[in-house]
Formats: sequence, structure tokens, C-alpha cells
Amino acid sequence: MNILQVTPYFYPAWSYGGIPRVVYELSKALVISGNKVIVLTTDVLSREKRYEKREDTIEGIDVHYFRNISNYLAYHYQFYTPLGMRKWLSKSLNDIDIAHMHGHRHLLNNIAFETLKEKNIPYVFSAHGTFLRIERQLFLKKIFDLFWGNKIIQNASHFIAVSGKEADQYVSVGIPREKISVVYNGIDVEAYRELPEKGVFRDRYNLMDKKIVLYLGKITPRKGIDVLVKAIAELPHSDTVLVIAGNDMGFKSAVDRLVKEFGVQKGVIFTGLLVGEEKLAAYRDADVLVYPAVYEIFGLVPFEAIMCGTPVIVTDDCGCGEIIGKIGAGYVVKYGDVQGLKDRILEVLKNKKEAQEKVQKGKEFIQRNLRWEKIAYEMEKVYEKICLYM
Repeated sequence: MNILQVTPYFYPAWSYGGIPRVVYELSKALVISGNKVIVLTTDVLSREKRYEKREDTIEGIDVHYFRNISNYLAYHYQFYTPLGMRKWLSKSLNDIDIAHMHGHRHLLNNIAFETLKEKNIPYVFSAHGTFLRIERQLFLKKIFDLFWGNKIIQNASHFIAVSGKEADQYVSVGIPREKISVVYNGIDVEAYRELPEKGVFRDRYNLMDKKIVLYLGKITPRKGIDVLVKAIAELPHSDTVLVIAGNDMGFKSAVDRLVKEFGVQKGVIFTGLLVGEEKLAAYRDADVLVYPAVYEIFGLVPFEAIMCGTPVIVTDDCGCGEIIGKIGAGYVVKYGDVQGLKDRILEVLKNKKEAQEKVQKGKEFIQRNLRWEKIAYEMEKVYEKICLYM
């Protein structure tokens, strides 16, 4: 099949969270299984950096990086301006069998929608947790949906949900269940075969004699970092350190204030964004990974931690919590429950044998069910079904 992927950010824009990594891994696996994959994206990498090439071939994927007018607008306001994309689409869509839009409320989908509809090419839609109007710029999101977003939803051939929670969100606005497929995000299992030695991260940050509670992800309001700081402040152990590893999306100053308010300045460390070996080293040395988010449709981070042998605590409002709770791969707490979160952290630190048994269950599940080749196979079947009935 000839598959078009549309995403506002792509490899190696890891500072934008899970979507660029998911689209990259999915596209790579689809190429391996014999498909031709073209990705349309923008040149954003981070707040400061852009991808220099306009076109590139990465792991067999044909990628077109359209230039943004402003990195600042893209990073802070999610306003992506893919210059030249409309012209490319008008000339190059003839051989495409199906398109897949990733994320909601960005101009790339708008531009692609017009040409796809004109040429009668079907498309599937993955919100990746962006479907509801939450967190920021709520009025602008409402206006966007009124003029553009609703049309894209109404004309989609099919919807991909990465969890039952996201499927329910689609249904809540009237999308029929038969038009929704739940396909989990995958994990690159091979990336965890050779891991850094334990102690590398501890040595770098002078934490050799500390118990490490790790949060890894964007620093935004809905990630629940404020709840985690409050829980850390109530721990009886002075040898416990909270490591917050992630890029600031405008919420770090609020977290700083909370850290000072609760007097835990000496017990909280900000590392900034960690990628590659640095990220793996942090997972390896953490005593527990806490993912206390709300409105989190999936959440790759806990699964990455499990593959590194680290126990995890997640909230009941995360898509990953559906899986982790069901198979007993970690500990699940109610979002916002400071006391409950504190108790679970203490439980993990005290009962390491039980925590590791849960980690082992998680590893076995991931290796059986979340390999990218399996996820790509499931997605390919959805694509084929849609094309068959067009």
C-alpha cells in the first residue's frame, strides 16, 4: 500500500512528546512490512531548533519537512504553518491509497483534508489525546472546531483510539463504535536489549545514596507534577529525591513555586529533557517511576520504565493505567490523591520484591502485545479494510 502520514512534528522532534515517536515507529514498521510510506510534517524540532533538510529518507520513509514561519509560535501555541504543503499535495497525491492524520487542530490536517476530499482518498484519524478541548486556549479550540475541525471529524473514514478511554471520547461526540478501532501504541522492544549500567545517572547527579522517584515527560499542568510534589513533601524519608526530567511547556515556574512552598528544594532536581542513553540511565537508576497525569490517553513512559526494570505508579486517568491495572504490571492510584500516591511510593520503596514481580508481568505483556511489528500489522488491517470498501 501507499500510505500518507500527516503529523505536525516528526523524527527527531522528541521534545514534542509521544506523537512524533509513535508516527516514526509506526511508519518504520509499515515500511518493513512492505508498504510505501510518505510523511508530511514541519521542520520543528524544539523551541530553538529546526530540521535543516526539506526532504529526507529515514529508515525507508520518505519525509517532507515543510518550513514553519515561526518556531516560537509552533512550540508555545501549537501553530504550525507548513509552507509549500498545499502545492506538494496538488501534484503528488495520485498514487496514495490512504492517508492517516495524527493529532487534532493543526493546519496540516486542514490542508490535507481539502486535497484528500477533492481526490476521493480515504483517511483515518488519530487524535492521540488531543480530541477534547482541555488545558489551554479553549476558546481558540472551539473556534477552530466550528470552522475546520468538525469537518475533518465528520469526513473521516475511520478513527484510531490508543485506549478504551480515547474510544469513549470519540463515542461521546456521536462517532459510531463501528467506526473506531483500538490500536495501542507500540514499544521498540529491541531498544531495551542493551541498557546502561546501573549507577551512571546516580553518579552524574551525585545521588548514589538516595532513593530516586522519577517523573519523565513534559512539564505541563495536566501531567500532575503538582500532585507529585505534594506527595514527596509528605514522605518521611529525607533520603528520597524527586527527579523531574522533561522540557518546560510553560508550567515549570508554577512547580518551582510549589517546591519552595512545601520546603523541598533540596529534594527536587530538574534535569531538562532526557533522550537516548541519558533517558535509559535515568530509568535504570530510579527506584520508582511515577506518572500522575490526567487526561492522558495512553502514556508511553511507564512502559519504557518497565522495559528498563523500573516499577511504575500511574493514575487511573491514564490509558496506560487501563493496561497496567488489568495485568498487575504496576500500581494505580486515583488522580489527585496525594495521600494515596504517597502510600504507593512508600509501598514500592519498602516491598521491592513485589514491585519487581509486577515489572516482570509488564515486560512479558509488552513483548507479546506491544511490539511495533504487531501494532503495524493491526493498523495495516484497518487501512486495508477502509480501502476495500471505498
